[in-house]
Amino acid sequence: MDSPLFISKLYTLSNINLNLTLVPTHTKQFLIIKSPGSKHVLILAGLFFLSGTAGLILQVVWMYRLGLVFGNAAYATAATLAAFFLGLAIGGWFWGNAASRFRRPLTVYGLMEIGVALTALLWIPGLDFYETHYASVVAILDGHSGMLTLSKFVFSTTLLLIPTVLMGGTFPVLVQYVGKSRRKLAVQGTFLYALNTIGASLGAFFAGFFLLSNYGVSSTYAFAVGLAACIGVAALVLDRLSSGDSKPAFRNNPPPKPFTKNEKATVSVHPASTVTYSWMLILAFMSGLLALSAETIWIRMFSQVLQNSVYSFSAILVVFLIALGLGGLLAHILVRLSLRPIPVLLVLLSLGTILLGLSIAIFNTATNGLSYVASSVSWPQYVWAVFKLAFIVVMPPTLLIGAVFPYLLKAAPQLNREPGRFVGLLVLFNALGSAAGPILIGFFLLDILGIWGSMKIVAATYGGLALLVAASVRDTKNMRWMALPVAGLIFVAALSAPPLVRLEKGERLLDIWQSTDGVVSVVKSDNNIQMRLDNFYVLGDTRSALVEQMQGHIPLLLHPMPKHTLFLGMGTGITAGASLNHNVKRVVAVELVSNVIEGAERYYAPWANGLFHDPRVEIIADDGRNYLLGTNEKFDVIVGDLFTPWHSGTGSLYTLEHFQRAKKQLKPGGLFAQWLPLYQLTPESFKIIAATFDSVFSEVTLWRADFSGSRASIALVGQQKGAQLDQEVLQKNIVNVVGSKDSAKVEHMAGLFYLGNLNALKEQLTGTELNTDDKRSIEFTAPVLSQKANAGSATFIAGKELEQLLTTLADKIPANQDPYLSGLPANERQYVEVGLQYYRYLLLENAGERIKADSVRQLIQNLAPGFLGDTLKSTGDY
Repeated sequence: MDSPLFISKLYTLSNINLNLTLVPTHTKQFLIIKSPGSKHVLILAGLFFLSGTAGLILQVVWMYRLGLVFGNAAYATAATLAAFFLGLAIGGWFWGNAASRFRRPLTVYGLMEIGVALTALLWIPGLDFYETHYASVVAILDGHSGMLTLSKFVFSTTLLLIPTVLMGGTFPVLVQYVGKSRRKLAVQGTFLYALNTIGASLGAFFAGFFLLSNYGVSSTYAFAVGLAACIGVAALVLDRLSSGDSKPAFRNNPPPKPFTKNEKATVSVHPASTVTYSWMLILAFMSGLLALSAETIWIRMFSQVLQNSVYSFSAILVVFLIALGLGGLLAHILVRLSLRPIPVLLVLLSLGTILLGLSIAIFNTATNGLSYVASSVSWPQYVWAVFKLAFIVVMPPTLLIGAVFPYLLKAAPQLNREPGRFVGLLVLFNALGSAAGPILIGFFLLDILGIWGSMKIVAATYGGLALLVAASVRDTKNMRWMALPVAGLIFVAALSAPPLVRLEKGERLLDIWQSTDGVVSVVKSDNNIQMRLDNFYVLGDTRSALVEQMQGHIPLLLHPMPKHTLFLGMGTGITAGASLNHNVKRVVAVELVSNVIEGAERYYAPWANGLFHDPRVEIIADDGRNYLLGTNEKFDVIVGDLFTPWHSGTGSLYTLEHFQRAKKQLKPGGLFAQWLPLYQLTPESFKIIAATFDSVFSEVTLWRADFSGSRASIALVGQQKGAQLDQEVLQKNIVNVVGSKDSAKVEHMAGLFYLGNLNALKEQLTGTELNTDDKRSIEFTAPVLSQKANAGSATFIAGKELEQLLTTLADKIPANQDPYLSGLPANERQYVEVGLQYYRYLLLENAGERIKADSVRQLIQNLAPGFLGDTLKSTGDY
């Protein structure tokens, strides 16, 4: 189960074991066991292949599910990964030291695989326990972010300790079985390493593209647990068939004696034959650290040009693991050749240095200067485009750096240690390096140096390792060993970093921030200041300030006394700032990407209504869902921001459990408003979200923030059963929206923004699959449907599609029959129809259909004389 994987943020996957699977065994003694025949080795290789598959699926599910509990903040993800690798490190050390006492290592290996399956089941009640008591932990720590991150690390370690300790020990124990000679161990070891890694890539493919999307978390987890258990049983049967005896798996007598002097004399003493013991441990540690770092940087690099769905990240991971597996096969070939190990290592490290640095230029060229990849092609073509880009950028350097670790099986010095014990030591160092990788990247490197600088540092470190290994050779000609690494370092130093933000004509970059959470940029064009995340995801702009304000005003307009409000997602801060006009006592704004907060305060303060300096406001850098899980505070109004439906991780903000958590944090009479970007939703995706929301709230209504036909934003507003609009409340609160003290003398016209009652869509929503934590349908279907819409084979809810939705709402439950509006006078209810006709008027006007537009204009004039004259110029098409 020592499978090679990298689970990153996000759908965060990490390098769980790719450098742990096969660690060099350099020993002067081997346990005296019968060497397995070739047939049994092939069967064992098949089991180890499947072990990589099962291990990867288990670890994907762990990170996938823990992201819901710990949140998708970069620090929480890094803490979880570090805890995972710590368990592997402990397992490698413990089982490696114990391996010499195993008479039948294959039996022990089988028991360990079964142990992984059984102890993995403890993860389920453990996660439930954490969710139940997380709010108490937050209260005790008084919300201190550093202590919370530490507590997540401690809990992750506790939750994953037993299965990861068993995982970390499987290869040291297996080493005791794969042969008596050093050469046989190197040849068979590299072969097993390659198969295990390729097996892990298969697990990544099935988990990301098939299992989770079709069967959900629970069924996928059950499959992986069952597969691990079957591997264990098969190993027990294989050992019984190969040994033919019933001796106990554990031995009571001391391990055998070391090699004799004559056996030692057969070892080559050429200075370039092996690296030193110290350098073996250094390379083991740095291999885990640098490989994980490179993979994380590539994920952030690809995020600048991709859809950033779970499928995109899965494709990158699959290619990365395939490349590592091919690196293992390359090592398998190299160990069979009569080449001196140190020159081989220097070539691998030095060429890896060059290709890692070159991946920056290749990526920039392949994407035509960070253009959005395959934006208007079919879904299969898009997936192929992502795989192709990953093969071009990730495959060459990963193949070389992936060969370094397994090749150490040959390059290791002869040591007076049992094979399992020595392998366990290397597992310990490699896993500790892998644990340090998330911390180095997540807490420091990307924040300080950014994507390009971090990749250059990783590349240069490989070159530095090659240079130091060459310098450690006690040879009068050691200067010649240094030529290639020096050339690699010079090449990396000379590389220039391309622009990280793609600018169109007339755009100017004002500022940029980089971190593990993503690249935040502020771009100016004409009279507009736009904030972006990862190049193509617009978080808000000054041109849309009125719409963003309305997204804050509408929910508070409906509540009689909105004293305590919560905004899940802050963006520019304009929406949360609008709430300060509503006699509130406390406003909490939660933003996942901390650099967004800094950017908003620096560039959007003039439009944010004093949000960043008002004493009533608390701005928190955290995952919104995680904040809800950890707070005991109740709110009158909770507002969910516009979340890109296909973006990896955001599917959890549209789930049944998230809506239930939000409802739980409402005060009596409170309401939850979830804004939806209809221009990014297909009808199928909208139905899933609406049906899920409707299953939680008894009263659901739909509201608009604008009258746009191409980029409409609507809110699902959930309230308690029997809730109705109150004429007096609206008349009082409209002052906070329009800023006029004379509003009590005129109509509030709130009906303009009312779209209808969700009960009007009951027939369409019946039987719709709900979006749950176990099966996040939105996260897996929205990327496919949105790509189809971009290619023209599906549609977003815009234009005619949006008009059809609005018409259905109005026809099924007209305003004068809607119980939610029964408390309003007839003259106010008529503005629901005015709003619908006004939308149609703007749609026709923009389409150039003047005759039809004039007809609708006359209808509006009949319904509300003077409305167009007072409103048309100030409202426009947002």
